[in-house]
Amino acid sequence: MNSFDKSISISDSASAGGGNLPKRQVLVIILTLMLAQMMAAIEGTVVSTALPTIIGDLGRRDLYTWVFTSYFIASTSSTPLWGKLSDLWGRKGLYQTAIAIFMAGSVLAGVSTSMTMLVVFRAAQGLGAGGLFTLSMAILADVVSPRERGRYQGYMGGIFAFATILGPLAGGLLVDYAHWRWIFFMVLPLGAFALVMSVTHLDLAYTRREARVDYTGAGLLLVWVIALILAMEMGGDSWSWLSAPSIGLLVVGVGGLALFVVHQRRVAEAILPPRLFRLRLFNISCVIQFIAGAAMISAGIFGPLFLQVVTDVNATRSGLLLVPMTLGMLITSVGSGQILTRTGRYKAVPIVGAGVLTLSMWLLSTVSAETTTWTAMAYLFTVGCGVGAIMQVLLVAVQNIVPHGDLGAATSASNFFRSLGQTFGSAVLGVIFIARLDHYLPRLVPGGEQLDIEALIAVPTQIHAIEPPGVRDGIVESFANAIADLYWWAIPVTALGVVLAVLVPEYRLRDKAAVGN
Repeated sequence: MNSFDKSISISDSASAGGGNLPKRQVLVIILTLMLAQMMAAIEGTVVSTALPTIIGDLGRRDLYTWVFTSYFIASTSSTPLWGKLSDLWGRKGLYQTAIAIFMAGSVLAGVSTSMTMLVVFRAAQGLGAGGLFTLSMAILADVVSPRERGRYQGYMGGIFAFATILGPLAGGLLVDYAHWRWIFFMVLPLGAFALVMSVTHLDLAYTRREARVDYTGAGLLLVWVIALILAMEMGGDSWSWLSAPSIGLLVVGVGGLALFVVHQRRVAEAILPPRLFRLRLFNISCVIQFIAGAAMISAGIFGPLFLQVVTDVNATRSGLLLVPMTLGMLITSVGSGQILTRTGRYKAVPIVGAGVLTLSMWLLSTVSAETTTWTAMAYLFTVGCGVGAIMQVLLVAVQNIVPHGDLGAATSASNFFRSLGQTFGSAVLGVIFIARLDHYLPRLVPGGEQLDIEALIAVPTQIHAIEPPGVRDGIVESFANAIADLYWWAIPVTALGVVLAVLVPEYRLRDKAAVGN
C-alpha cells in the first residue's frame, strides 16, 4: 500500500464529522469571507501612493516607514493567537471581532490628526487583519471539504492578489480626486456587509473547549516576533546592523524565541502546538511557505526599484507594472485549486510551483542595464506563477491532515511563516543589495565611493536627471548589476524549495467538511 492509500485513515480521522452545509449557504459564506479579506488586503497597500500627501498634511516624515511597519507587525504577531483562540473558543465570534477591530481602526486612522495617531490606528487595522486572514481560511476549511476547498481557496488567493494591486490604484485616485482620508473610509461598506452576513449566515456549530488560554506563551510570542521584525525592518535603515538597537533587538528576539519553544513544550494548549511539528507535511509546508514569502517580497521590493532606476519608470507606474506578477498569482492560484478539486492530488503542484519560482529567480539574475520594461514584467510574471502554485495548495494539504481541534493553529502557522519569510527575505536581500551596490559604484562611476547610497535608493526616479551622462549611466548599471546579484543568491534558496516539495507526502483529500447540518 503506497503513502497515498495509507493516508485514508489519517485524513478521515481529521474530520469532525458531518455532511456538508447547503451549497447556497456555503457560497454566501465564501462571499462574506472574500469581501472581508479584500478589505484587509486593500488596506495593506492603499497607503503606498497616498503617503506623500498624508505627510504633507500631518508632518513627521520620520514616521514614514512606521505607517507600514505598525500594520505588518500587528498583523504578523497576532496571527498565531487568532488561530489558537479560534480552536478554543470557536471562529464565528472571533471573526466578527476581527472585522469590528479592523473597521474601528480604519475609522480612527481616517480621522487621525497626527502621524503618531495614524501609526497607532494602523496597528489596530493590522490586528484586525491578522484575524481576518487567518480566520477566513480556517472558516473555509470548516465548511468546505479539502477536495472542494482547493477551488474556492484559489479564488480567495486570487482576490487577495487583485486587492494588493487595487489598493495603490485606489489610493492614488482618492488622493487626486477626493481626500486621503477616504482611503480608510472606502472599505467600511465591505466590512459592514461582511459583518451583517456573518451574523445571518455564518452558522458554525461549535463546542467550546474548557481550556486555559496560554497567556504566557502569547506574551513570549509577541516579544520575540515583534523584536525580530523590528530588527529586520529597521536594521540597516533607521540604524546600522552593528548598532546597539539592532543587536539588542536580535538578542531579545532570539532569547524570546528560545523561551517560547521551551514553554510550548510544557503547556497543554500551546499557541503553536508541538504536535503539529511532528507532522512531516506540516514542517515542510512551513519552510516552503517561508521561502515563497521571501521570494514574493523580493519581487515586490526590487522589481519596482529596477523599473524606476533602469527603465526610467515613475514610482506610480512601477507599482502598476507589478500587475503581471499579480496576474501570475491569480492564474496559478485558481488553476491549482481546480487541479486539486478534479484530481484529489496535490503533490505535483508545489513541485512545479517551486520549480517555476527557481526559474524566475534565475531569469531575474540575468537582468542588466539593457533589460527592457517588458522583459522585466515577464520575469515578474513567472514569480507570481510560482508563488501562486505554492501557497494555497500547501495550506489545503496541511488542513487536510491536522485534527480539527488544531485547524486554526495550523492555518495561522502557514500565514505566520510566510509573513516571517517576507520579513527575513526583505532584510537579508536588502543587505546583499547594499553590499553589491557598494561594490559596483566605485568601479563603474567616477568618484562613486563618494556617493550617498541611501539617498540614491530614497529617490530612484531622480537618478536619470543626474549629470554628466557617464555618472548617470554608471549608477544605472551599478543598480542593475546589484539587483541581478541578489537574485543569484536567491536561486539556491528557491531550489531548496523544489527539493522540499519533492519530499512532501501526499494524503488523500477528504470529501467531507468538518461542519455540516
